[in-house]
Amino acid sequence: MTDATQARPRRSAAERLREVARDLFYRQGIRATGVEELCRVAGTTKISLYRAFPSKDELVACILRDDCEQESAWYQGAFSPEIAPRERPAAFLGAAAAELRQPGFRGCSLGLAIAEFPDPEHPARKVADAYKRRMRDTLRRICAEAGATDSEMLGDLLMMLTEGAFSSAAYLGTEEAAAALERAGQQLLASALPAEGSSPSATTTSAPTGSGAISARE
Repeated sequence: MTDATQARPRRSAAERLREVARDLFYRQGIRATGVEELCRVAGTTKISLYRAFPSKDELVACILRDDCEQESAWYQGAFSPEIAPRERPAAFLGAAAAELRQPGFRGCSLGLAIAEFPDPEHPARKVADAYKRRMRDTLRRICAEAGATDSEMLGDLLMMLTEGAFSSAAYLGTEEAAAALERAGQQLLASALPAEGSSPSATTTSAPTGSGAISARE
């Protein structure tokens, strides 16, 4: 046994539960995963679970907040000041296609949670809905900065296009869905953005004001 192994701290029950819950919720669904299974796979007890999280619903919300942070980090590069404003919508589509091609992808975890919980007051829905609204606002903003004549419409179209690609991956396969997203996105941006080097129209619609990249906080 190495010194590094000896020094490695044992993960807490809460950490093990979060890791196991993230995997099981994504692979087999939130409602399909019971507390008993979570505790068994994590090697802990219900007492430990409820000591760390007041309820399963709060555990779900915690996992989704982690997912918001991961999604924000994934797309951060597409919204970077280092990328020319006109190229940011295309960079976003490229990041979305790359996410589709990740091994084991079966959909956006936040979108899957929205589908599982019809009540908008559910803790999981509040987290997921807030993230999706922030993403929509961010897409509208970067489309305005790219010079789109109707930035709100273009931002909404990009949102719908990526959401559709994420959902269709279940029956098309991830590669076909990613390729279709890239083709459709390229055509959309070619028709919606001014030619490179030209001045944006004076009628450009401004997106909602706010922070730069998507915030991971609710």
